[in-house]
Amino acid sequence: MSLVEITDVVKTFAARQRGGDPVRALRGVSLQVNEGETVAIIGESGSGKSTLGKAALRLIDVDSGSIRIDGDEITTLETRALRAKRADMQVVFQEPFESLNPRLAIGAIIAEPLQIHRPELGTTEIRKQVLQVMDKVGLPAAQASRLPGELSGGQQQRVGIARAIISRPRFLVLDEPTSSLDLSIRAQVLALLAELQEESRMAYLFVSHDMHTVEWISDRIAVMYLGEIVETAPTRQLFDNPGHAYTRTLLSARLSADPRERHAYKAFAGDTTVRQVSTGDAS
Repeated sequence: MSLVEITDVVKTFAARQRGGDPVRALRGVSLQVNEGETVAIIGESGSGKSTLGKAALRLIDVDSGSIRIDGDEITTLETRALRAKRADMQVVFQEPFESLNPRLAIGAIIAEPLQIHRPELGTTEIRKQVLQVMDKVGLPAAQASRLPGELSGGQQQRVGIARAIISRPRFLVLDEPTSSLDLSIRAQVLALLAELQEESRMAYLFVSHDMHTVEWISDRIAVMYLGEIVETAPTRQLFDNPGHAYTRTLLSARLSADPRERHAYKAFAGDTTVRQVSTGDAS
């Protein structure tokens, strides 16, 4: 059994303007993520990537379908049980500064999950664990007393990662965690995430539109188009032999690091007759 099992999930949002049609953000999405595995979700803006990430953590409720984390059905958990379960499932957001309380010191921000999920821990033990996780993500202990605005973007994202992992979650949703960082810092953060996963066997759901990033970090890739997953495959196989026309369009649109290299753009006409192409074993 997979650590994360998403089955036939549907999510519809009300129309943004009166008289408009509701937005079907997720249309029967199914996906599995194994322990120690990184599954990337790619697709253009509005395809449903971030909605799926939020639904997987029950940051939003779905209309129908099943979401099981380590065997627990989270869509029906009561408030108290869901709060306890959140220690096992955490998130790292796209914009690090916006996800951090600007009035709290870094140490206090990182300590919050322990204060919520491990209330039996004393102040001394919490501070010890905060300093340990800061060291793990490459933050000097002296920065525990600083405010988020005093740190660089890369340091702020390390704070976000430290806050996410201090409760020792089994499942981590990474929603465009490096898109706001410059290339050198982005590489450092990705290497950190890979190292943390190797140590703890966390499952990652990595939401991104950056094809180069997902090619480097993911084990499998799920391609989303208009709220549906139209293709899933092991990363290397998807890049070498994409099975869906929309996937081929995404790959043809990516930019190369070599300015001399050119890709022939393959236009996509919107034909989703092949609703899903699934290659490779998720077990």
